[in-house]
Amino acid sequence: MNILIVGGRGTTEYLLKSLSNKSHNITFIHDDYDYCKNISRKYDVTVICGDGSKPYILEEARIHKNDIVIAMTESDSDNLVICQLAKKVYGIKRAFATVSNPKNVEVFKILGIDTAISATYVVAEMIEQITTVNEIHNFMPIEDGSISIIEVVVKDEYYISNKLIKDIEFSQDAIIGCIIRDKESIIPNGNTKILPLDKIIILSLPDIQNKILNNIVRGA
Repeated sequence: MNILIVGGRGTTEYLLKSLSNKSHNITFIHDDYDYCKNISRKYDVTVICGDGSKPYILEEARIHKNDIVIAMTESDSDNLVICQLAKKVYGIKRAFATVSNPKNVEVFKILGIDTAISATYVVAEMIEQITTVNEIHNFMPIEDGSISIIEVVVKDEYYISNKLIKDIEFSQDAIIGCIIRDKESIIPNGNTKILPLDKIIILSLPDIQNKILNNIVRGA
């Protein structure tokens, strides 16, 4: 895909590296000239120095040729302008933005931005879940926190250990989406047996982590 990214630093670099490694065509806009030079040396992306909230800069980046626009500047208002220009003026179907103020997430959605993500909200949720539930090895909220992905390593004494999935009384608001056994990834079905040391990936509603862990460790 052709992807335009505007602004950002640390998180943006991770995104640039990840997307470039997957052979997407990336254009990056930033208003810091020295930072632009640094990015152009490190990554195989097109770099444009300028204010990404200005139409003439977006046009220089050939915004209309892109499939996705991602606004990651430090200013929520600039990110909103960038996304609205992308969708309403240049006809981009998908526009994403990061927001500094978590309260702006709903505002962005009301104004037609496909996805608005508050890093503050996501990090806070991850810290809360990881520190309150010891058995969770990893946690990631998605869809702005409406769904959670949790990762649990099965111990020999757990209720679900050595049981078939169809024989486990599990919450109806959660599903085991994947089992990682050694280096093998398994998409489970009812006849899949869960073994000690399996790493299970669970999708669930965000408010039932404790219930899920109780199912896993002690049963219903």
